[in-house]
Amino acid sequence: MPRTARNPPQDFQPRIYWTRARARAAQVVQNVPQEPSSKASGVTLSSKSAKRVPAVDPTEDTIAGRHMRKLRSEILLELGEEVAIVSEEWTRSLYTDMVSEHALDSYLASPKSGYREGEQRWTQIPQLPTDESDLYGPIFNVISHILSELGETCGEGVTRQVVNSHTSSFKHPDYKNICPDISIKATGPSFQRGKEEDDYIVGIGYSSVASVIDVRLDRLSNDLDQAIQAGFYCRQIYTQQPNRNFVRSLLITENSVRMLHYDRSGFYLTPLINIHRHPRTFIRLVLGISSPNETVLGLDTSIQWQINSATGAKNAGTIVTVDGRGHVVSYQLNMTRPPFLRRHILGRGTTCWYATDPETGAEVVIKDAWRTESKILECDLMTAARGIDGVVQMLRFQDHCAETEAYRPPGFGFGAFERRTKSRTVMQLYGRSIECFTSRYQAISALRDALVGHRDLHGKGVLHRDVSSQNILLGPPNASPGHRGVLIDLDMACWTWASSELRAEVGLGTRRFQSTAVLHNFELKLPPRHDHLDDLESFYNVLCHLVLLYEAPGKRSKEVDDWLRKCETTEDTFEAGVIKAGFIIRFWPVSPWWGDACSKLLRSFRTIVNDIAGDKGYLQRTHKKLPEEKRDALEAMAKEHEGIYDKVIELFDDALVSIEKEDNISNSTPTATSADPGVASDKPKAIASLKRRSTDEHPDAPPPKRLSPPPIARAASPENLPSPEVRPEAPLPRLRRSGRSIPTADPTPTLAPPTGPHPKAIAIRKDALPKRSLPASNSKARANPKKRTHDTRPKASPPKAVRRSARLNRA
Repeated sequence: MPRTARNPPQDFQPRIYWTRARARAAQVVQNVPQEPSSKASGVTLSSKSAKRVPAVDPTEDTIAGRHMRKLRSEILLELGEEVAIVSEEWTRSLYTDMVSEHALDSYLASPKSGYREGEQRWTQIPQLPTDESDLYGPIFNVISHILSELGETCGEGVTRQVVNSHTSSFKHPDYKNICPDISIKATGPSFQRGKEEDDYIVGIGYSSVASVIDVRLDRLSNDLDQAIQAGFYCRQIYTQQPNRNFVRSLLITENSVRMLHYDRSGFYLTPLINIHRHPRTFIRLVLGISSPNETVLGLDTSIQWQINSATGAKNAGTIVTVDGRGHVVSYQLNMTRPPFLRRHILGRGTTCWYATDPETGAEVVIKDAWRTESKILECDLMTAARGIDGVVQMLRFQDHCAETEAYRPPGFGFGAFERRTKSRTVMQLYGRSIECFTSRYQAISALRDALVGHRDLHGKGVLHRDVSSQNILLGPPNASPGHRGVLIDLDMACWTWASSELRAEVGLGTRRFQSTAVLHNFELKLPPRHDHLDDLESFYNVLCHLVLLYEAPGKRSKEVDDWLRKCETTEDTFEAGVIKAGFIIRFWPVSPWWGDACSKLLRSFRTIVNDIAGDKGYLQRTHKKLPEEKRDALEAMAKEHEGIYDKVIELFDDALVSIEKEDNISNSTPTATSADPGVASDKPKAIASLKRRSTDEHPDAPPPKRLSPPPIARAASPENLPSPEVRPEAPLPRLRRSGRSIPTADPTPTLAPPTGPHPKAIAIRKDALPKRSLPASNSKARANPKKRTHDTRPKASPPKAVRRSARLNRA
């Protein structure tokens, strides 16, 4: 039965980051490349094995096989089907300092080792096994004896133990074929006893293994299948051990051993080396992946934990970095907040640690990331951002913490290999993602301040290029304007004057928030530069993500979520661009919780974005211009809209003023009582503020900027109520904004807008929506809705807008 692997839980929705490398990987899935071997670097290319792997094996397990097929496509898309195989000579040079030649000779000459030098064979391992299960016990015994006799002495609190999964109790028996056959169980400063539900066998999970070993039959093994299976193990270890720099595992057959290596630049395999003719190499590889030295295992030892001896869990930890003067600074890790990390193997491998500054006692976030050699140093970009409100601020920076080139043979130049360097940045700690908002005012003000920060950063010559909801954080409680929202993560940022780089790096960003122009640039022979208009549309997409996706704090709309996921699941960038354009044009009703102010903001912002996207789309699709003329026209368009920031910021400022007025009016309104005060009502009270808190959905989110006052006490009798008839048993209708003044003869008080939908809620008419058109269209005429003809009330001079209660108007 071929090996299989389980995909992550179905309710986990990963963020899709689209890069040129990802686009190349997607093409590799469809067309297996035929590149010649790289003799100079001692690396060969294995691509034939990809063709030998059947799509569906008739004997495969129906449960595990379904997950394997999905996981296979994920890993192929991420890493590609090109398998780099390093030279056997370099493989023999690995871990030579783990054990001396004299110790090896003595061990192999001993009858207890199970190796017969005269026969050149490990006698315990069957020569002609009929099934994999024939190999589990013998290989386990050989490895256990090697560790007990030749393994390094472990220090206090450090252990290494070989475990045969097939003689243990599987936590999930249906998935026993997708678990490692042999595990090197570990204890020490970087390992812990994980949650019981995360174990694959009783007492062992990926948080407590130094490495894993797979067992195969020679005739059933192939390069790509092995790489996919080991890639699954690697991904789990990276997730459970976030201080990993690289992960290595072994594959052992009845005759051979192979090491599989994974890091942020990709993966490679060693050739299959005969364990009977080269027992010394076999022993060194076993000792290497089970070493008590965590650096040898691929762990970053500048991050260490203290382990509770009773529970086996991490209860304290430190992370060490170096300041600008070269002094070592040790930060205490916040153990109540786990680190943020990306679950992919290849790429930046961003990991954010939450810690406390030893000098100031302030909370900080420490970011580890792996950048390519050609990438601009994030430290330089963050230096340019110093002092800019609404943009993340750097405190310390350390470069060259590690390099992926050091884990490969000298001169390694296989395929699209890119050397990556690890850096560590200490930054101020802000709030949680803007998605954790608890009030309208908090969400809109945070997005507004991040937009202002983006404008000022662009004025310093830095373009962000990855605006998303995850890269906009809430400011601290009661923050002043300019600090209510913060734009973070300058990994993909670039200098605005670097035209060649801005043109070459097409399609960067988070797929859900990319502009339509960025997606369609893949179709152009000469794509234009990524510009601030693309980032501006990303801000609009964040606003849609908040106002349309969330019906209230923590409550998501399945229909909108499904639509947005269409952009992330398709690999066709043109199709994704069409879907994104359709999303902009389509009318989406705004939840009543957001009120008219946010609805108006969305419509006005959409008008601006729609016009820009229409103009860019026309230039991208026109056949009247040569490729170079298209590029120049698109880049000139960005220069013509340098002042567009102020228009959009003004929309946000107007919306915040309206929200504040609405909240002040609703906060000053008495709460109506039940029609029968003597009977307890099972219906909820009308809320006193549009800005309601939702601590159940967001327990860690900061409180809103302005808290509502305590609710006014209920009236003791009906005489204290307003004169109009109140019907508390009926659901509240949706509010409509009115531009008319209220006649003074009408004493009807105003109430807060409803919190839920109503069957008679009035939606914005479709004729009020902007329509995509060519650049010559009249956008102002489109944006104005038709006058309502059913209203016969006399018009007063245009005063400030006053919110009326539709609930009381029924009287």
